[in-house]
Amino acid sequence: MLLPFALIGGCTLQPAYQRPALDLPAEWNNAPDGAAQQAAIEREGWWALLGDPAVDRLVAAGLRDNPTLGEAAARVDQARAAANAENARRMPSVGATANLSGAKDRAGSGTATVAQASADIGANLAWELDLWGRLRETATAARHRLTARTADAEAARLSIVAEIADTALALRACNLVHGIRERDIASREVEAKIIRARLAFGYVAPVAAATAQSNLASARTERIAQAESCRLLADALVALSGLDLATVLQLLPRETPTQGDMRMPEPPPFAPALPATILLRHPGVVAAEREVAARWSEIAVARAQRLPRIDLTALLTGQWLRALGSSDSYVSGSIGAGLTAPLFDGGAGAANVRLAEARYREAVAQLVFALRTAVRDIEDALAAQQSAAARIETSSEALAAARFTLSASEARWRAGSIAQLELEEARRQSNRAQESAVGAAADRARAWVALVRRTGTAWQAPPIGPGSGNTPAGEIDSGSGNVR
Repeated sequence: MLLPFALIGGCTLQPAYQRPALDLPAEWNNAPDGAAQQAAIEREGWWALLGDPAVDRLVAAGLRDNPTLGEAAARVDQARAAANAENARRMPSVGATANLSGAKDRAGSGTATVAQASADIGANLAWELDLWGRLRETATAARHRLTARTADAEAARLSIVAEIADTALALRACNLVHGIRERDIASREVEAKIIRARLAFGYVAPVAAATAQSNLASARTERIAQAESCRLLADALVALSGLDLATVLQLLPRETPTQGDMRMPEPPPFAPALPATILLRHPGVVAAEREVAARWSEIAVARAQRLPRIDLTALLTGQWLRALGSSDSYVSGSIGAGLTAPLFDGGAGAANVRLAEARYREAVAQLVFALRTAVRDIEDALAAQQSAAARIETSSEALAAARFTLSASEARWRAGSIAQLELEEARRQSNRAQESAVGAAADRARAWVALVRRTGTAWQAPPIGPGSGNTPAGEIDSGSGNVR
């Protein structure tokens, strides 16, 4: 809704828009230089809470030299320069002029010449009286855009760090699954070998051997596809971090885990603050809100441009003349005020006001969209976290049962109670359970990264203890589905 303007004191035109009380990081409002901003970024280090050295190394490399971050930093520098320029326009401008000239003239028809020289130096001052707040509101709009661009840079950094962490976690899980499928292929090879031996003695039909060979070929095909997926993730990390492929593969090597070995980082509990607090600090929302404030100030600028303008000018000049052997000098000064006012502009001034108002309404719509998008993204991330937490429990139960079954089957096989085919089936069942558990553990870690990215900050868990009145941080209420 477009808020009305207030005519303060009968002369000063100001917008009624008031900035909400935003508890923003100090570096957003103070707009530090690049070194201070990078130091603030490095101090956060929320990704280190995963406890994954590979993620730490990749993120450090990605923040060190990233084209996207460089572009965002350049936009911040542009906005800072524009804000400084607009602030300077509110101050008087002082200039200096100097001139030195000489001439020789022939006197009449004779040969005598007359030499003359002149020199002058002076200072001038110009200052616009900002009666209607045009310059003030222009500077205010520039400051709002500086904060918006700083928030955009923070959002870009957060997005890049989250993407690096998410891709690294995905590659670690992919390598683990690849190793499990290698073990699954080895089991199927043993199965196919046993069935071919039985076929040779006529104990099984040819269809059994064909089925075993088909299952083995399918498992090998899945392993090839899994290897391709892992390579694509590694290539993505190369592009995100700037490290070479060999270094990335050294940080996240392909290995075959032992039974029950997850080797996936376990994220800390996540305790989001109140929804209003999250949204007020969300970089995307902050940038959109600051753009609304800037557009509102521009309405005041457009209206002030239709009002009279008064410019003060002052001039002080000293001049020295020399001719015909004599010299003279004098100093002159002047001060005045000029008034300019639009009388008829064909409706251009009114059109500019309507244009500024339309741009303000556009910014408001974009703010509403940013709010809705942020809320949706946070709710999706919370749902993903809830789903991952639930699957951690069920997959852990399935893995424990499968490992017990495999252990019992190995004991029975050594005792001669079951054939090796039954043992290999139990082994493959355990492999499937472990693959499911790896996927759930990876989804839990990636959901944590996504939640940090969507909320714009890594909220820490509140203290837990007797009498604190706090439930365990990150505990999911099964009834409401909310994180308490």
